[in-house]
Formats: sequence, structure tokens, C-alpha cells
Amino acid sequence: MSLSSLTFQNVRNLKDSTIYFSGSLNFICGENASGKTSLLESIYLLSTGRSFRTRHIDNIINREQESRELTVFGRIHSTANATEEIPVGVRKSTKNGSDIKIAGQVVKSAAALAKLTPALLVEPSSFDLLLGAPKVRRQFIDWGVFHVEHQFSFLWNDYINCLKQRNSLLRTAKIDPIQLKVWDKRIASLGEAITLFRSKFMEGFSQTFSNVLLELGVQFGSEIDLKFYHGWEKNKSLEEVLEQAREKDIERRYTQYGPHRADLKLRINGKNVSEFLSRGQQKLLIIALYISHVRCLKELANSQTLVLIDDIAAELDSKNIDLIIKSLLSLQAQVMCTVLDSETPKNYLDNQQSECKMFHVEHGQISEYDN
Repeated sequence: MSLSSLTFQNVRNLKDSTIYFSGSLNFICGENASGKTSLLESIYLLSTGRSFRTRHIDNIINREQESRELTVFGRIHSTANATEEIPVGVRKSTKNGSDIKIAGQVVKSAAALAKLTPALLVEPSSFDLLLGAPKVRRQFIDWGVFHVEHQFSFLWNDYINCLKQRNSLLRTAKIDPIQLKVWDKRIASLGEAITLFRSKFMEGFSQTFSNVLLELGVQFGSEIDLKFYHGWEKNKSLEEVLEQAREKDIERRYTQYGPHRADLKLRINGKNVSEFLSRGQQKLLIIALYISHVRCLKELANSQTLVLIDDIAAELDSKNIDLIIKSLLSLQAQVMCTVLDSETPKNYLDNQQSECKMFHVEHGQISEYDN
């Protein structure tokens, strides 16, 4: 699937407009604060049902809009059927909540959007993948597992609900040991199933990641060691670990072990990669991780990914930008990149290296570059 057009109303500082995208490569140019990232935000909102910049809807709606409501509407082009386009719409209101429609039908869950148009975002906070909390890396792993294993999201939601119940029980003054054992068994069963899906996915992902680094010609001085940590000792069952840790869990009043504590560890010579790599090398490593996701989804689910890259030129030279874009396009990803200047996009347009479009954003007004 690829996004062929996007219509938006009342999104931040953007002027209401309709944009027609290339199914391959799109550049969005403009000065800082012109509205480039807001356009990416609109695309992401249509693909996921949420913003990547804020949890508060009121912050996304144009401040001059009295009804406090925004809409984004797009047409998703089916790669399986050249003539088929699926209409998709998202409406968000501070008064009336949110509505999502796919092909004219109201859907209750944003997961349906995510499955229709898998979207990956690379932006300044993506450095948290290396520097941030384990939760960021768990979400990164689960993006791939979600798109490959359709049962995963149901298992994960059940697990989180059970985990909340167990933690609530651990915080009570008088704990019922029989009830605690019941939750232990349920959590262990769900946790083992979740971890099996994650482990299976990460086996293939690790090899794909190594291949992507080789193809990009990325050199870090030493080999990157990528390991998936389950969230508990690998040689023990989760039920066994929960039983052994029960007294400490009661003392600390929360569940210490399980897939909610999983992590993706990236090391060089046994230490965190951030201690060895420059800012530019870190960005290359992060993009290589995202490219690996695109490839895995293509190979395992035959699905096209929408890749959004905010300020692709930051910390990267033209050679690496070219390698990254060529790698993504070879996987038939639809790519949207923001850039400050128009030189890199013009090179692609002038040399006709791909089906490429360039858009200019100024004071929220978006126009297509005509070469």
C-alpha cells in the first residue's frame, strides 16, 4: 500500500490543502517552522491515528479554528490492484473525540489503520532507540512483530491487563496467595507466547540487520552485537521466575519479570554503542535498524512500508543519504523526507533516479515543485 493523496483541514499552521504524492520518493523542503514536520505529522496521524509530537489533540488543531476539530483524509493505493484506491479518514475533536473511517466504514481501533499503511518514523527523538529507556526498544521490536504475527496485539493487550491486575494485588494490604498464583499462571502463559513471537521475529531481524549494514557499507570500527533480552532469565520458564521472585515482588509491590521488561541491547565490545559512536554514526545505525524493519516486512508479509524521515540531512553527508534512499527504494518503500534546502531533491529530480516529487512549504502553504 502507498499513500497517493492527502487532504487536511485545521492541522497546526498548515493551510488546508490536498497533496498528491509519488508512490516512491517525496521531498518536503522549507525553512525551520515553515510546516514541514506538521505535514509529516498529518501523514503519521492518518497512518496510526495519533501524533508523534504530542498526546494532546488541542495542540495539533489550528489555533484560529473555533470548533476545535481537525480532519485528515487520504487515498491508499493498493499495490495488488493498480486501479484500487481505499479512502481513509481521521477526525479528531476536543469536544467529540475521534472518528476513523476506512472505505466508508467506521472502525473502532487505530490498529486497523496501522495494518493498512505500516508507517515508520525517523526523527530527532529516534535517538532514544539507542539512548532511551527499554520501553522505546520494546515498541520498536513490537512494530515488526505486530505486522507479521496477527495474534500478537491481542496477546499483548491481554497480558497488560493481567499485569495490571497482578500489580494491583501486590499493592493490597492483605494479599491472597491463591489469587496471586492464578494471575502468575495466566501471566506466564501469555508472556511465554508473546516472547515466542518476539524471539522468532528477532532471529530473522538480526540477520537482516547484519546484511543491511554490509550493503550500506557502514563501518563502526568493531562489530555491532545485537541481542534480544526476554525480560527474565533465558534458561528458566516465566512461571518459575515469577514464583521465585514472589516475595520480592510483594516487597517492591510490582512485577519485576516478564515480557514487559524485555529489551533490545546493542553493544560494541560489551558496552553501549552510544559510548563509541559519533552522532552521525548513531543516526546511520538507527536508520539501518529501520531499513531492516522495512525489509523484514517486505519478505515476511509482502507489505510496503511508508517511511517518514524528518530532516534526513542532519548529521549525514550526501553519499550516505543516497545510500539510504536507494536502499529504501529497492525495497519498494514509499519515502517522505523533509530537508532544509532543495539541492538534494533537485539532484534526484534532474537525474531522474526515481519517480520523485518535491514539495515546498512556506508559512504553512504547500506547493509542488515543477521541474
